[in-house]
Amino acid sequence: MISFLSHRIALFLKKNDIVDDETSQVCQYGFEIIISTIIGFLIVIVIGMCFKDILSSLLFYTIFVGVRLSTGGYHATTHFRCKLLLCICCLFVVIMANLILNYYNIWLHAIVVSTYLLTVFAFSPIAHKNAPLDTSAMKHNRVISIIVSIILAIALSIGYFELKKAAMVSALTLLIVAFLMILSKITERRGSDEKGN
Repeated sequence: MISFLSHRIALFLKKNDIVDDETSQVCQYGFEIIISTIIGFLIVIVIGMCFKDILSSLLFYTIFVGVRLSTGGYHATTHFRCKLLLCICCLFVVIMANLILNYYNIWLHAIVVSTYLLTVFAFSPIAHKNAPLDTSAMKHNRVISIIVSIILAIALSIGYFELKKAAMVSALTLLIVAFLMILSKITERRGSDEKGN
């Protein structure tokens, strides 16, 4: 659906001589990203509205998308699976935030944030096969992801005492990012094992 719609928009631009053939392919990819981002954002807003917790869902989305720009992680094979995964992750964070708020303490917070930090130190960045990174981009993204992770860890540690729920939602989102990084590594190893056999 997303690919079809972006293809139709690029075709329209090409037919009306707004872009040439080569540029239309770039436009198609750009429109795919834009449409996919809008749909993802709308999914998160709807989840927030359903649970009457739009702030938590928006915080989830901001951190989830922002952190993954430098860390990378698991990518679904289709747009549908990607949005389904986003939906599951957002539902997990919003539901857990409401279920465990009264039980969430500084020790659990420290464990969640530490798990994220250790995962970033061990695996970041994770390149995607459709957007490979050269050596210098890998080094750059690694430095950025580590700096961002340390800043987030410090901010969330301080924020826990002032804005406990926001800190918890952020920490749970980082835990999801860590899980997706590990899942990506497992999938990558499984793929290389299958090729080796």
